[in-house]
Amino acid sequence: DKNPFVTRRAPFRVYDAMQPVAGDAFRPAAPTQAVRVHIPVPEDARPGRISCRLTVRQGRESLDLDLGLQVFRARIPPVGRDSWPYTNWFSLENMAKRHRLAPWSAAHWAMIARYARLMARNRQNTFLLPFKDIFSAGPAGLALDRGRLRRLVGLFTRAGLYYIEGGHFGRRSTAAWTCPTFNVSLTGVAATSEEGNRVIAGAARQLMEEIDARGWRGRYLQHVADEPIKDNAQDYRIFAGIVRKYMPGIPLVDALMDPTLSGSVDIWCPQAQHYQKERARFDALRAQGDRLWFYTCCYPGGPWLNRLLDMELLRPVLLGWGAARFGLDGFLHWGLNQYRSDQDPFAMSVVPNWGGGPAALPPGDTHVVYPGADGPWSSVRFEAQREGLEDLELLRQLRRRQPRRAAALLKPVIRGFDDYTQEVPVLRRARRALLCSL
Repeated sequence: DKNPFVTRRAPFRVYDAMQPVAGDAFRPAAPTQAVRVHIPVPEDARPGRISCRLTVRQGRESLDLDLGLQVFRARIPPVGRDSWPYTNWFSLENMAKRHRLAPWSAAHWAMIARYARLMARNRQNTFLLPFKDIFSAGPAGLALDRGRLRRLVGLFTRAGLYYIEGGHFGRRSTAAWTCPTFNVSLTGVAATSEEGNRVIAGAARQLMEEIDARGWRGRYLQHVADEPIKDNAQDYRIFAGIVRKYMPGIPLVDALMDPTLSGSVDIWCPQAQHYQKERARFDALRAQGDRLWFYTCCYPGGPWLNRLLDMELLRPVLLGWGAARFGLDGFLHWGLNQYRSDQDPFAMSVVPNWGGGPAALPPGDTHVVYPGADGPWSSVRFEAQREGLEDLELLRQLRRRQPRRAAALLKPVIRGFDDYTQEVPVLRRARRALLCSL
């Protein structure tokens, strides 16, 4: 059936992967070539009008494009501790495999650093460290690779990221989405059993030793298990209580849609449509001191904001405006470079789903960066979301100074995650007004 909420019917090809151009010349790979030009604005640039000339030459033909730019006084804060929390979960394994590098070799570490710099450039300031990358399982439980943990934290910190997401302590005991219990990662023991308590305690103590020795309190967050639901809420509550016991003072964060799990975590992360449906209840939890992130993944679809390949590019931009509209505290997406083993991300954007939810993941859900021949390539969607997050930082500044003005600017752009302008000029007028207001 015709879907009114996608840009076109599949299959189709679309400009998304962005191949960097070295120098000022390149050889086109197709008869039609799209070129995106970034013009840097230095921190010390003086406000006012500046002009740029872009010259395009092919053979003996030449074309000059004169661009007039307006530099505003407003400043976007640097990515780091004080920027808005934003995380994309990445695969360190794919950073090696997709670039044909030996895992944990010097070349692999250098590639991880390149990915980290791209993440920070696009305003990601939070990074997940899955247990499989920092722990190994043995007879005594889970053993922390302290050297690797320190090196990873140091690498991402130097790139500009700040907040550390401790990987999930566990996952569902079976592949069934409604499975009522959880197991500890890497060991398979029941999380809320006597043995599970012992394993969790051992792993948590090792993490806490590093957190305290390295001064990471204040920047370390901890996951328990991903996306608990009512069917396993009872086991999750006990699981979270065990983790909290052995990691006192460390904020717990998870993707949670059910407000009845109140008291389990410190940072809630519901999907956008679930937050909007239960907004009053989630806001009540925030009023009690909890923080409130949101996320998108294979859901939501239809008219809702997401960053999928068959949606208008306005939608990834407006994720930042939606966060400003509702005053949300952070954003999470699972798919930076989560390609499946048989997936060519340049040609195959829809893959079978291995968990709960739809039979297939929608186009582009697995990734917003591409494994280029020379390193990670950004995408048009990733850049669009960055633009929206830059707008968000400016909207936060204006809200602190002139809350009524900020609300007035937001209203024509977005009223809900499923109620927003579909006209690019409306966004651009609001962005210019925002810059002028600051």
